[in-house]
Order: sequence, then C-alpha cells, then structure tokens
Amino acid sequence: MGENKSNSNILHVWVSPPNTPIPLVKSPLRFAVGTPEGVSSNSWRVWVQGTDIYVSCRDNFREFKVSLHASGVWRVAFTEKAIKNNPLLKTHNGDRVLHRQEPDLTDKTKATIGFQIVILSNGLYLNPDQRKKWPKSVVFVEPPIDEGEMTVVAVVVVPTDSNLVFPEGIRGAVIGKLPLNNKHTVQLVVTHETNATIKPLIAEAYRKSLDFQPPGLPEEAVFLVHGNRPEGTPWISALRVVDVKSIEEKMGQNV
Repeated sequence: MGENKSNSNILHVWVSPPNTPIPLVKSPLRFAVGTPEGVSSNSWRVWVQGTDIYVSCRDNFREFKVSLHASGVWRVAFTEKAIKNNPLLKTHNGDRVLHRQEPDLTDKTKATIGFQIVILSNGLYLNPDQRKKWPKSVVFVEPPIDEGEMTVVAVVVVPTDSNLVFPEGIRGAVIGKLPLNNKHTVQLVVTHETNATIKPLIAEAYRKSLDFQPPGLPEEAVFLVHGNRPEGTPWISALRVVDVKSIEEKMGQNV
C-alpha cells in the first residue's frame, strides 16, 4: 500500500500499487474509510453503465443499491432479491424504493450530490483479517480524526471534467472521476465534517427500530441507518449496535 497526499488540506489516501494516481479514472471505483493496517468501514463500489451511475456495498448490505439514472430519476432502494427474501423491507406503501428524486441538472455551473456515505469515528469495525478477500484496488480514505468528526464520501454529478475545488480550510479530496455524457463527470468526493447533527439522527433512528428488532440481537450486530440531509441529499451510515448505544450514553439518553 502507498499513501497519496499533496497538502495539509487534502485527506490522506492509501492506494495499491503505491504509484496509482488520484483521482482514479477507471470504473468501478472501490473504496473504504480507514487504514490498510487498522480498522475500516465496509467497502463500497461506484460504477458507470452507459450514462447511469450505480453505488452499492461490496461486503455487507448488498441488498441496498443506489441508482442515478441519466433519465433524471435517482433512487435509493432495496434490490428486488432483498424484497423477495424479506418482504418486511418494503416501505409503508409497499415500495422497495426508500428515496426518489428528479434533480435539475440543467444548470451548467452547479454540481449535484446524488448520495453520501457517512462514516463516524466509531463506525470503523472491520479489521484486516476480515478484509482478506478484498481486491487490492480498494482505496482507503483517511478516517475521522476525532469523535466530533465524520468522513463523508459523496457521489457528485459535475457539469465539467475538471476536479471540484474545495473552499479554503476544507479538508477534502476528489478520489475518483468517471466520464458521463456532454462533458459531465461523476466524482467521488471525500470531506471531513462535524457529526453534531448526524449523531442525534442515528440515535433516534435506533430508538425507533427497537420495536422491530429480533430478540437476542448481539451488540456486535451492525445497525444500518438511512436519512436525508437538510438539503434533501440521501445518506447512509453503519455502526455496531454497541457503538450506537455508546452514542446514546454520551448524549445523556438511555435506549
């Protein structure tokens, strides 16, 4: 593994082989948050098929898939196979789609976020022994520095082939860039942000899930939570049950 970095405002990225240039430009893009020698999140895959963009988790949560279609319909949904195996995953109206939007992509000066993967500092639970089957092409992105931060990986549709530029003081990096149509690109953008607003949402979602959890759920089980940011961007995060309970305790609330 090698480390690819350029200045203090850009996040550290570990690649293999060490001289692999960043951003990656070949589909699929494979990544995880964490370090090669330490703990990490699950790995994720982003790929382009025609002019459609897809996002999915490559170890756990394979039932969960994001589809950003060139037709203008973007969806976050469970797969048909997942619904067949577990009909309880359907939404209250019987749909397998959790989030649907039709973004306006006509503004040639505006980048549009399609989906975000949110990794808290205690959302790193896979050790190297559990990643032996991962392909070497998985890029490791610097995890959160402290408990007050989270690493956010955003799938962004950009109306240009130039890399997105970060404001002064923002620690971020474009780690992947794939071509679409009409000079549009899909860019994989990583930033560090405060988790002050996300943590309470995760804790609340866990409390609401208690009535639906099977009995005897081990604390090492992983809790997957999905929501929307204030601007409407869908996001997903995963933590072990024991870590969700830890968040609750630190917030002065009891599950």
